[in-house]
Amino acid sequence: MISGSLILPGLILFSLFVTTLVCTGLFVKLSPKIGLVKEPTRRCAHIQPTPRGGGIAFVITCLCAIGLLYRTELMTGGPIAAICCGGLIIAMIGFWDDLHELSVKTRLSLQLLIIISSVSVLSPLPAVELWGFSLDASWLVGAIAVLGMMWWLNLFNFMDGIDGLAATEAISVLVMASILIYFQTSTSLTDYSTEQALMILLAVSLLGFLGANWAPAKIFMGDVGSTFLGFVMGMLALMTLTAGSLNLWVWLILPGVFWIDATVTLMRRMLRGDRWYQGHRSHAYQRVSRLLEGSAGQNNLRHAAHRKVTSGILAINVCWLFPWAVSALIWPAWGILLVVAAWVPLVLLAAYCGAGKPGEIAWNTEKEVKTIPFEVRQVEDIIPEEVVIKLTFPRC
Repeated sequence: MISGSLILPGLILFSLFVTTLVCTGLFVKLSPKIGLVKEPTRRCAHIQPTPRGGGIAFVITCLCAIGLLYRTELMTGGPIAAICCGGLIIAMIGFWDDLHELSVKTRLSLQLLIIISSVSVLSPLPAVELWGFSLDASWLVGAIAVLGMMWWLNLFNFMDGIDGLAATEAISVLVMASILIYFQTSTSLTDYSTEQALMILLAVSLLGFLGANWAPAKIFMGDVGSTFLGFVMGMLALMTLTAGSLNLWVWLILPGVFWIDATVTLMRRMLRGDRWYQGHRSHAYQRVSRLLEGSAGQNNLRHAAHRKVTSGILAINVCWLFPWAVSALIWPAWGILLVVAAWVPLVLLAAYCGAGKPGEIAWNTEKEVKTIPFEVRQVEDIIPEEVVIKLTFPRC
């Protein structure tokens, strides 16, 4: 019976969720002792010292679960070893970066080496088909995959800027991709692929972490978590392309909000001559969050703004991007047009929100609010909420 065959997977997933929840809570208490609690900087979206690097909790629990299932042969496949080994090294680099802040060149060089090694395990990658034209040069497709992985990994790191956003985005994309694979290849709930199993394991571990990361966040995932997520999700995308269960267009559509916001922001900053690799607060989601937060700078308003932005992006994923991804899966020949149709409103929205621009935004004005540079907003992080000024007047 189906219900009986789902008991074991259900127990595994429940155990993974509880274990991640407990590990995250323990790490919240341990992080001050290992130096992962630092004062907020100018680019932070919070004003209170909050532990970072908490992504190590779901990294450990997810990799342990995958390793256990692989060892017991409940999950098989060569790419699993590449995901575990590559993901572990990427997470270690990110954790070291959370502690000591590696240089950009060192971090990118190490990431590139790991990605090249991991992508080579999946070779040869499938050709890209578009209106009768086939791009099947293995070296060229591999180079595009490596560059795409590099951007996606760091993009996820860039977009991890407010409470719960990166975890919620990853969970929604993984679940939607798993559903698409199910309708594409499976005939029953118990007939699942390796890619689906990996997606659900990662999503459940993230759900356990989200218990402490949702606004008001008690801990942030840091580079250790965001880079691990970007790497593993990129590898899962390539695995589905190799297996033929999903196509390129689906993976361009489902995480469209992250693709567009990060890319538009980066392009604007580069054109303006900014140091694109340095931290900033000019992503569209950050600007909208500050707008909803208002000028008071109170914690309750900040947390409410984070929840609204994260929930809004989740709604866009489910109500807008998912139907386009379904269409791209059914009609892959029209994939590029479907990607454009899904992306254009997001590009316009990002531009309207001023992605990549300094300053603040206000919906009730036609122009950018530039009377106060956004650096000045950080005064509220330094000056107490209530300041008493005493004036002394000379006696007449």
